[in-house]
Amino acid sequence: MSNKQKTETGNPPKDGAFKQAARWAAKLFGYKANTLFGRILWYVFATSACIIALFMAVMLISSFRDEMAWNELEKRHSSPEYLHDYNNLSVSNDVVYHEEYDSENSYIYNKRLGRRTLTGVTWVCESEDGDPLAFYSDGKKRGYFDRYTGELVIPAQFEKAWVFSEGLACVMLDGKLGFIDHEGNMAIENTFTYSPYIGSYCFHGGLCLMRDDDGRMGFIGKDGQWAINPIYSYVNRTEKGYWIVEDTCSMRGLLDKNGQVVIPCEYDNVYYGWQDEYISVLTKDHIDQVFDTDGRLVNAFDYQDVEWLEYPISGTDDSWEQQMAHSNCMKYATSDYHYGLLDRNCRRITLPVYTQITALGPDKFFCDGPTGSVILDDKGNVIQ
Repeated sequence: MSNKQKTETGNPPKDGAFKQAARWAAKLFGYKANTLFGRILWYVFATSACIIALFMAVMLISSFRDEMAWNELEKRHSSPEYLHDYNNLSVSNDVVYHEEYDSENSYIYNKRLGRRTLTGVTWVCESEDGDPLAFYSDGKKRGYFDRYTGELVIPAQFEKAWVFSEGLACVMLDGKLGFIDHEGNMAIENTFTYSPYIGSYCFHGGLCLMRDDDGRMGFIGKDGQWAINPIYSYVNRTEKGYWIVEDTCSMRGLLDKNGQVVIPCEYDNVYYGWQDEYISVLTKDHIDQVFDTDGRLVNAFDYQDVEWLEYPISGTDDSWEQQMAHSNCMKYATSDYHYGLLDRNCRRITLPVYTQITALGPDKFFCDGPTGSVILDDKGNVIQ
């Protein structure tokens, strides 16, 4: 052993712990330091260890780089200047509402200014008449923001809120309904009772549908007073602005856009026809009638469907089905599924007072109704 391999005490230097472990592992494969196989095995082991160490270093660097990139992406996404490119609802030309699955990260964004103007917004709703204020919810309370700038105008403080209509918006405070102006001032005191059966507390032509403490419905004006007394148990606004109303006796009628009576509450049902060009009513006798929008009677006798009444005859057709023949009468139906007889010229023979009509022959018909069953001839006479 040379002098260079000896320590100051004269003893050879000791291998480090890693080298000793490597030599011990190599001996398991027959390693001997002074043989060719031993040297080759040592080189392979050393090279593999270097490759593994390099791989681990690359993985650590890649993981660190991905973590840095993810943090940078999250930082950029949470920046007030960033706008996501999905789940965006246009509120106006410059303002959008971005909705995230986590509502706390949803926000209002002004594209022209390039920044978020309101955060923590769970949902928004704007009026159909172009009012500048839209309402929003923060998940607990509701407030209002400018739909054209996205800036907060009235902070979230209301239990419920509706869109502005004709300059006023209905809000709920302390469980009661009132109306505020664009500055958030109470224009009509919150003294009215909320009803889930009224979908929208909005003014139409100066009238807003409202419910009293007894559950009856009427209309208030912008002064907060009853313009039409609460005498109805049901009210429904049509697409053209008319009001279908029902009194406490379950009889229905129609009011125009100004709350004036077009059709009195004298009918079992009232509904608008195709494109709101006419109004159909159902009388107590199950007769459908048609009125125009001014309340003038257009058709005193209307029906929904007509069907030839057929009766069986002897023999079968080519498909072995029972052969049927037309009788002398047809059956018509009303909107509440009551039936009557018509002749071959569609002239009415009977009122629609039956729930079932069956042809027994060419001029004999079995008719069943709430008062019992009868057999009629083709003139409507009772024969049995």
